[in-house]
Amino acid sequence: MAAPCGARALLLLLLLGAARGLAPSHRLTARDLARLRAALERPFGDVRAAYHAVVGLSSLGLRLEDEKAACNFIKSHVDSSSVDSLFYAAQSIRVLSGCEVTISNETRELLLAAVSEDSSITQIFHAVGALSGFGLPLASQEALSALTARLSKEESVLATIQALETASYLSQQADLSAIVEEIEDLVARLDDLGGVYLQFEEGIETTALFVAAAYKLSDHVGTEPAMKEVCICLVLSRTITLQHFKVFCKCYLPVRKYRHPSQEYPKGRQLTNVMSQPLTQASVKLDYAKSASTKATVLQQTPFVLSGDVFELNFMNVKPASGYYDFSISVDGDNRFIANKVELKVKVSTEVGITNVDLSTVDKDQSIAPKTTR
Repeated sequence: MAAPCGARALLLLLLLGAARGLAPSHRLTARDLARLRAALERPFGDVRAAYHAVVGLSSLGLRLEDEKAACNFIKSHVDSSSVDSLFYAAQSIRVLSGCEVTISNETRELLLAAVSEDSSITQIFHAVGALSGFGLPLASQEALSALTARLSKEESVLATIQALETASYLSQQADLSAIVEEIEDLVARLDDLGGVYLQFEEGIETTALFVAAAYKLSDHVGTEPAMKEVCICLVLSRTITLQHFKVFCKCYLPVRKYRHPSQEYPKGRQLTNVMSQPLTQASVKLDYAKSASTKATVLQQTPFVLSGDVFELNFMNVKPASGYYDFSISVDGDNRFIANKVELKVKVSTEVGITNVDLSTVDKDQSIAPKTTR
């Protein structure tokens, strides 16, 4: 199983867009999440697999059934001579309760020595991540210099993404601006798949890693990533289509999901994230409802009322005439929300009652006399 990309990032991004276009087109269903959980709860045979299970389940808001056993497994299987193994162990024990791994001076020196421009980007990334996970000191400016120098030699998409992740472990006092600027350069390298998705040529897993790394670093330095809203939605739509769960992103990427009105439930709107979890902390407001034919405003500045996990507004209280209405709905509750408006078209149908009617039924071959029913 490949590394859970979002297992190392928390994204609190609301993507509420127009009903057509500015919104991710996919989400994980309850069945998808059950499959993902089952994949993460499989027995693990090495430290890397343990890392995937521990951090992946944590991303779902779950814990391993026996964390003590997992901790003992990691401590007994970690290879103190491998930077990669140390990275997986360090990031795992950050999640496990009461799990500590003793690090010798030799191991610490091994990790510090790996933070060099002579090492690969992956080695620098894992060394810095391990030092951070174990709580060991690191000269961030020196690490940044090594990272920048090595990145000039490795210009692949994956190497640049790992550089973003590495920078998110470094002190904010270091000048991370050059690494942050790589986000915009990576966006320019995304391929447009028919105007529906954006994806790197390297594949969907690399695209998912980019989403997590870009927001993790941006959150670390306190800025928004250099990505247009529509670009974000197209990238996320592609990322969420990953169904084999080789990669799991701890990207709580709340996105709008509206339940279509029906005769049985005509006034409800449900707001969920891509994990199908309700976003009840938000506030939803109808900015206006206008007749599509006359352009007359029939209702405006009216809040939806939260009932359970559904936001409700009974439009029929204003007794609208039959026809189509254009709704503009906005969502607030966090200054990190973007594209927080949605346009909907609502149809109001007229209910007709028929009374005082005589209904006559006649047999086709006229063998039976006509029958009249009032």
